[in-house]
Amino acid sequence: MNPSAASTSALLTAFETHYAELIRYIARRTGNLEEARGLAHDTWLRIAERQGAAPDATPADPRAYLFTVSHNLAMNHLRRDHWMAGYLAECGQADAAAPAQAPDVADGAMYRQALAVVETALAGLAPRVRDAYLACGLHGEKQADTAARLGVSLNTVERDIGQATRCIEDALHAWRHTRPAAARSKAAGRRRSLAALLGVFAVGVSGTALWQHLQREALRWQTALTTLRGQRLQRGLPDGSELTLDAASRLEVDYDAAQRRIRLLDGAAFFAVQRDPGRPFVVQARGVQVTVLGTRFGVEIDGGQGVLVQVESGRVRVQAYGRTHELGAGQGLRAFEGEMQLTDVARPATWRQGEIAFDAVPLAEALARVERYAPTPLRAAPAVAGLRISGKLRVADAGDWLASLPRVLPVRLRTLPDGGLEIAAK
Repeated sequence: MNPSAASTSALLTAFETHYAELIRYIARRTGNLEEARGLAHDTWLRIAERQGAAPDATPADPRAYLFTVSHNLAMNHLRRDHWMAGYLAECGQADAAAPAQAPDVADGAMYRQALAVVETALAGLAPRVRDAYLACGLHGEKQADTAARLGVSLNTVERDIGQATRCIEDALHAWRHTRPAAARSKAAGRRRSLAALLGVFAVGVSGTALWQHLQREALRWQTALTTLRGQRLQRGLPDGSELTLDAASRLEVDYDAAQRRIRLLDGAAFFAVQRDPGRPFVVQARGVQVTVLGTRFGVEIDGGQGVLVQVESGRVRVQAYGRTHELGAGQGLRAFEGEMQLTDVARPATWRQGEIAFDAVPLAEALARVERYAPTPLRAAPAVAGLRISGKLRVADAGDWLASLPRVLPVRLRTLPDGGLEIAAK
């Protein structure tokens, strides 16, 4: 065993030993037991990811190291929640300050013209320049994150944003028949100039409000998100909704003026949706369509390639195979091969708390689910793939669960040449 593997093994052992204490520790800081379980799961993932990294020594006090990691994750979580609360409060204040009466026809026409000018200017930019500008300027992504995602340097992203800003400013000046300032060497000056232009063109509405309208009504926003085995991702969306993407999962996001659409390609995701009656939130997965206005629910493509929908709060409409079902809080549905089976769900999307549950599912399907967190591929030999298994396990105990299979099923474990694990008949 290499030093890195030994270090990881010691920390994972400490995690198992102090799991209950760790949950209490995090819960005291977040004030939420459910969030504490999720953050404990994230702690386990951080430790597991050390496997295969550069060799390092085992910490002198694995318990202290474990609690330090969980403390940092909890603080980051609280800071993110504090930022979101401030953002929503600011939006509420902006809505309250907006004039109650609708703008007249002339104001509305000028407003739409300003939006069209900006949208046309953005459409004329090179794809990378437009992507960088929208990601950082409109959706709040950090420039360093944008640079990493686009595979370019931070300086390149800064230049792209500057180019886009100048292009939009020039287009707005041309539309207004004014001359831009001669000196535009400083980025801050460009931002002030553009903000001033937007304030003028908003016809009584602030430049910030115009950008909010652009974000909601005039621009299309798309992205694709992917997680690797053992990793999980939380991401805020432009409308204030949030999604959590399970390990080994993929989805695509497409927002426009009429609809918010998610396409789940693999794995599982959980959504906390901000209500917007004017723009339905739609999730599609393998021919199943889930439509909501504002709710919390999970969608998963399971190991048998069926689609699971589980609702935590609110209501959703599920359409598949030419039929429609409405689900409320605590209800679930599985769509598979032309059939839809309704179920009651006490805890939707338990993978968020690092737990997996099986109810008489084929062994191959259970292995496909566990494989999202396993360091190596898991396979079921054809002779045992259909064996049914039930139970519940923590992701952190996946190794022990695999080792226990020969005690509950007529199977044996066999390591394959490629490093994968096969469950074969005895």
